Amino acid sequence: MNRPLLKFRARLRTLLGQRGQALTETGLLLATLLGGLAVGGLWLMKTHPEMMNAINSQVRGYYFMLSLPFP
Repeated sequence: MNRPLLKFRARLRTLLGQRGQALTETGLLLATLLGGLAVGGLWLMKTHPEMMNAINSQVRGYYFMLSLPFP
C-alpha cells in the first residue's frame, strides 16, 4: 500500500475510536457553550442596555485605576 493511504487509515481509525468520540463530544459541548453565551449576550444587550452602560463604566474605572502611577 502507498504511504498516504496508510496515513489516512490511521487517522480514520483514530476518529472512529474513543479519542475521536471524545474529540467530537468536546467540540459539540464547546460549540453549545459559545452559542449559549452569544445568545445570552445578545439578549442582555437588547433587553437591558443600561446594564451594558454600567459594565462599561465599571471597566473604564478599573482601567483608570490601573493607569494611575504608583505612589
